[in-house]
Amino acid sequence: MFNIADLKTALAGYIGFRYPVEEFISIATNLRTSVSGQYWDDFHPLLHTDAIYNTAPINADFSTWLGEKINGSIATLFNRLATNKKLNHSTKSIFDSFPLYDGYGPMSDTITKSGRLVGLAITPRNVNNIQVVLNQIGFQLSSIQTGFNVYLWHSSQIATVDSFLVITSKVNSFDWKTVNFALDYVRYSSDIDAGGTWYIGYFENDITGNAIRKKYDFYSGPCISCPGPRTNIALFNKWFKYVEICPFSVSSVKLSGTNLPAIEDMEFDETNNFGMNLSLTVKPDITELITNNLSLITYPLGLQFAFDMMQWMLFNPATRINPSQMNANQAALNYALNGDAQSRGIVKDLTDAINGLAEDLSNISAALPQNKPSGIRIGAI
Repeated sequence: MFNIADLKTALAGYIGFRYPVEEFISIATNLRTSVSGQYWDDFHPLLHTDAIYNTAPINADFSTWLGEKINGSIATLFNRLATNKKLNHSTKSIFDSFPLYDGYGPMSDTITKSGRLVGLAITPRNVNNIQVVLNQIGFQLSSIQTGFNVYLWHSSQIATVDSFLVITSKVNSFDWKTVNFALDYVRYSSDIDAGGTWYIGYFENDITGNAIRKKYDFYSGPCISCPGPRTNIALFNKWFKYVEICPFSVSSVKLSGTNLPAIEDMEFDETNNFGMNLSLTVKPDITELITNNLSLITYPLGLQFAFDMMQWMLFNPATRINPSQMNANQAALNYALNGDAQSRGIVKDLTDAINGLAEDLSNISAALPQNKPSGIRIGAI
């Protein structure tokens, strides 16, 4: 649904703390930045920097502690949004754990090894902010594998993004391994640039025996007029709307350790799976939509931070203030949080703000394209 790490990065410095009145209070410059023009005590006077300082842990660095509290409120706000019925309904998965195809290759059709890097290139289409999750990788190999690595790259980086150790117990039939990796269209927190391609593959010299070929046209899809089960046609029509997948190989002389080879050194073969199948989940990811509409977040986040800080003040009485001040503050905090018959409290305001934000975001993210995007030929990968 959304990437909280990216949202924390996007919201850093969006709402600021006012400069402390007390000269002995030091606060980092980045925490006083306010891109939105709003400050935390705009949401309640009890959030003034000096008041918060009086309730901070004595042995903690004040600025570091404040940054952690802000990030905690961001995470809490979006976790609450994730369970909101309105937003949850609008951002449910388009499909869960779909294999690319059904069936397997004939045992006699083994792929001759030549020391290459082989695998599948996966390009998420920029379709209304969708996220592709690689749930599992299936391998059909002629021998049991005691352990080899499968590597994951992105075209925006030379080094591997991740790797997975594969141990198999089956011969000639598919053996599925769980990986659960998000193949995001863009991921700012990991420097994954927008519009690139993911590559997942293995080095032929690392496997025992050979991979078994499953002849399948990853570009055009299964033959519609040919005899046989119709399942693969339905599967292809599902995933092809959201990802483009093409098998690739790289000659051993073009390899440089485990680094991603140059795109011009890759050879693409639309009909060779290199013994691999994938299981994918596709679901909307509205992270980028949120980061482009941060003004929608300001009020709910301000109230969430107010609620979290007042809860902290209420249940973690500080030693920087004397007991009489603390008792008065507790009464004020209870009233600010819960209000009374004549006045709304932050609890009610926050609930309404989250419901309103969920409504706004669901309107942005609910409509997904119904028509299959046009295909992209191999030369464009």
